Order: sequence, then structure tokens, then C-alpha cells
Amino acid sequence: MQESAWGWLIITYLFLAGAGSGAFLAAVACDLLAPDWSKALAKAGSLVSGPLVAIGTLCLVLDLEAGLWEPWRQIYLANNLSSMIAWGVIVLSIFIPIALLYAAALNEIGFIGKFANKYVRPLEIVGSLFALGTATYTGVLIAVVNGVPFWNTPLMPVLFLASAISTGLAAAMIVAAIIDVATIKTLSNFALGHVIFLSVEALVLMLLVFMSLTRSTEAAYSANLLISGLLSPYFWGLVVILGIVVPFFLSVIEYLEYGEMPKALVVGADILVLIGGMSLRALIVFSGTPPQII
Repeated sequence: MQESAWGWLIITYLFLAGAGSGAFLAAVACDLLAPDWSKALAKAGSLVSGPLVAIGTLCLVLDLEAGLWEPWRQIYLANNLSSMIAWGVIVLSIFIPIALLYAAALNEIGFIGKFANKYVRPLEIVGSLFALGTATYTGVLIAVVNGVPFWNTPLMPVLFLASAISTGLAAAMIVAAIIDVATIKTLSNFALGHVIFLSVEALVLMLLVFMSLTRSTEAAYSANLLISGLLSPYFWGLVVILGIVVPFFLSVIEYLEYGEMPKALVVGADILVLIGGMSLRALIVFSGTPPQII
């Protein structure tokens, strides 16, 4: 297996940008749908959203040529609107300040928070659009690489979007449990979100793998690396079992028992979702096989 040209900086960007944008969506959903009893989760999601995406964006910038030594050159990317990276830079540059303002508003941080609080609803509407764009873009960035047939499919953005929402919800729930231990019971309502989006993620991942087995020789090679080849122990162990199956069943129990599940298991399920999300992106990148090596 040839080593992937994309390394851990890109993988970290894909994970953090997805989780950060997903956390923003989770915060908005909590604030709009259940503001009275989910304040801790809404505040937690807003707090982690901007910083996660900002750190992920920094990883993306550092991975680009000259990104470490001459980061100011990245501004020229926005001039080439035919490039997906240019559009990504634009979306990220708009989303990060919106996410930070939203966090300041919900958590009433300083005079900026008091000012932004007057515009919470516009921030939620516009921010949600850019959060969806950010989460989807992490998959589009992979899917537009024509030289890697396994990546080059419309299923990739759908997979990354479902994973982003699930990992974002997990990050928000962990921080909410830290901020307010008493919120564990109300978090059980949102365990249903894990059940839904982990199911979607599993379905799309299954479609991606099995459709790749018949799409082309190169795509089939990549799929086989995951399900039966060199990467299969990590795929089945970290992504499928620990990242999807175990947190799925724990979330079902958490939702049904409504607050009776021990805190360690509640937080543990969310940690497993994060591990699975990071592992998924790493294995997608490392299994990418360019045509010329077959």
C-alpha cells in the first residue's frame, strides 16, 4: 500500500472542522427546540464550535505549501473561485467569527456577548447555513480528488456530514456534563440524536464500501483494504465496533432509561463517538489508492 500524500494535519482538520460545525448545529437545535431544559448543552456546543473549527483550519493552513513559513500567502486562495479550497477558505473565514459571536451571546461573555445577544436568531440562521457548509465541505474536499476513485463519490460528503453532526453532538454533551453535572438527565433526550445519526453514518458507510467493490479496480482495492486488508483491524475495531455499534446501543439505553445510566457510561459513549469519527477520517485518507499504483 502506497503512503497517502495527505497526513495527520489534514485528518485533524477533517475531524475538528466536522465536530466543530456539528457542535454549532447541536447548540442551535437545543436553543430553538428546547431552550428551557437544554441550556447547558446549547452553551457547551456554542463554546466548543468556534475553537474546534479554528484549530482545524490552522491545521489545513499548515498543511498547504508555505502554510507554515508564509501563512499570509493563503489569502490569495480566495482569488481563485474555481478552486474548492478557495471556497473552503471563504466558508471557514465567515463561519469561525459567527461561531465565536454566538458563543459569546449564549454564554453572556463580556460586552461582546451582551451586544451579540440581541442578534441571536440571525446568528443561528446564518451560522447554521455556514455550519452545514463547513461540515459538508470536509467531505467535498475528499470527493473532488479525481485521482483517488474511492474518494470520488457523492456519498463522501453525506458520510462526513452525518459523522460531523454525531461527533459535534458528542463534543457538546461531554462539555455540558463538565459544566453542569445535573444536566446528565436532560442529555438523555439528545442520545436519540446519536441513534439517528450513527444509523445514517453506518448506512452511508456500508453503501460506500460495497458500491466501491464494483465501481473500479482502484476503488475496490481501497474498500478491501478496509474490510479485509491491512487496515481492517482498525476499521472494524475503531470505526465499526467502538465508534458506531457500542455508542449506538449505549445511546439507545441512555434514551430509554432517561437519566438512570451512570455518568461514566454517558460520557464514555460520547468519547467513543469521537474516537470513531477521528478513526473514520484517518482510514478514509489512508485507504485512498491512486490508479497508477495498481
